[in-house]
Amino acid sequence: MEEKPLIGVTATQEKGDAPSNYQIGRHYINGVARAGGIPIILPLIQNEEQIQELAFRLDGLLMSGGVDMDPMLFGEEPHPKMGRIDPERDFFEKTMLEKMLQQEKAVFGICRGCQIINLVMGGTIYQDLPAQKGGELVKHSQNAPRWYPTHSVKVKSGSDLIDVFADETIRVNSYHHQAIKDVAPGFTATAHAPDGVVEAIEYQKDQFILGVQWHPEQLWERDEATLELFRMFVNKARG
Repeated sequence: MEEKPLIGVTATQEKGDAPSNYQIGRHYINGVARAGGIPIILPLIQNEEQIQELAFRLDGLLMSGGVDMDPMLFGEEPHPKMGRIDPERDFFEKTMLEKMLQQEKAVFGICRGCQIINLVMGGTIYQDLPAQKGGELVKHSQNAPRWYPTHSVKVKSGSDLIDVFADETIRVNSYHHQAIKDVAPGFTATAHAPDGVVEAIEYQKDQFILGVQWHPEQLWERDEATLELFRMFVNKARG
């Protein structure tokens, strides 16, 4: 029997100064398992040596959605529209991503995960799209059910995403007020919303690193192509 890759999935913490519980939506976990991986929820440990050891044991990293990132990470002061931040999560995910990069292991970022990949690799983000990006925007924080795709995305030809979806126009769900501004060096924006907001980035080197701004974990149960997105990631983690 072929050994299944071990996939770490980042968690979030409860609100408050002394949170006592980690939280992660079951759709992330079940998506990895359905795609053929062994999912494990990652605690937000703060010891770099322990993070290094954890990265060594993992085959792939799924960086989940969640709260805003501390703008000090990318050299900015906080915007008035910035939301809640979690410095412990910022440290863990930044450090974990750096260790996975050193070992050239597969990384898949979703929403916040996509943004932190871009930041760690040298890009920037909008702290608040409505306040900072010019022009008329589509609705990026939908009021529809989480499994329902509400706006279109244009996918770039020749990308991993076009291989998965086999269509240059797809529909996605959307729950964010931050987004990528300047794409990190070494990456290409491979999907855009109609208003120009970056919806996906892909690493242009041999290591598999993919970030998407939407929430495929909420879509895969109803959309076979989205499940293929998880399968592609798990297969890349398998090596």
